[in-house]
Amino acid sequence: MIGALLNAVMFGITPVAAGRAIRLIGFVRANLLRLLIAFIVMGAWAFVAGQGLKGQVGLLFLAGAVGFGIGGLTLLAALPRLGAPLTSLIEESGAAPVAALIAWVWYADTLRNDQILWCAVVLAGVVLGLAPYIRERAHGKGVLLGIALAVTAAVAQGFSLAATREAILLSKAAHQPFDVPTAAFQRLAGGLLVGVAVFLVARLVWKRRWGFAGRDGEIREVLSREKGAGIAGRPLFWVSLNSLFGPILGVSAAIWAQQSLPSGEVQSIVATAPLISVPFARWLEGHTPPRLYYVGAAIAILGLVGINFIAAPGGK
Repeated sequence: MIGALLNAVMFGITPVAAGRAIRLIGFVRANLLRLLIAFIVMGAWAFVAGQGLKGQVGLLFLAGAVGFGIGGLTLLAALPRLGAPLTSLIEESGAAPVAALIAWVWYADTLRNDQILWCAVVLAGVVLGLAPYIRERAHGKGVLLGIALAVTAAVAQGFSLAATREAILLSKAAHQPFDVPTAAFQRLAGGLLVGVAVFLVARLVWKRRWGFAGRDGEIREVLSREKGAGIAGRPLFWVSLNSLFGPILGVSAAIWAQQSLPSGEVQSIVATAPLISVPFARWLEGHTPPRLYYVGAAIAILGLVGINFIAAPGGK
């Protein structure tokens, strides 16, 4: 439970940082750089103090390629179109039933009825708390494309969680040691490969159309406006913040949580991340949350209490 809550806090910060990075350098560059920074940091751990390339490498590589590579890229592409709260709502809440369904079909990692009930309460609170943001973006430019991208990110995230949980269960069954930072590094390797491939395609094929997922002239204009903004105008700061709280700390917390909880339950807890991102957006952008936000947050907290104290944690 603690790992999942930590993951929710980390993922509540990342959309805000990612949004700033995208404004400055575009989503293709932002995605590649955040993965590269995390790959170097976690790789240092894996080969110095961890397991390197031992364990369930293939499965974790696949989880990273889908989750970080496809899911991360489509998530970052959705952010400018939907904003952080709505993008996170679709991705995090949608990933919960996807992860639970895939885990159930793939290797019978089943949630009990009481667990499903309290997970549903959490998700209902999240949806209610962010309902004003849904209305706010209902008629904005690029909304349909943004929703499609966010749904793709949700499916990718759900699959990635289910694959990671299977890697954990296989390691336990084989009595293999399982090192969380090493597993995070092996997932990053798959994500980075996809990120590099997309970067090269954008560079060689679609540069005139995308300008690295934004037009180069617009990016230079934003850089010019932000030049005198101190640290707020430095792309490396926001990319590093996104990398730290996303692929490094956030994903490590999620993998830690999945050692004792089913994927669907972990993701239901992590789905509170959009509610957490709202106060950060308020701090950075002066945004005032609507009253319904607090009602939804209270319901989500009730669901978290139910998961932790009423429904016995699964997988123990």
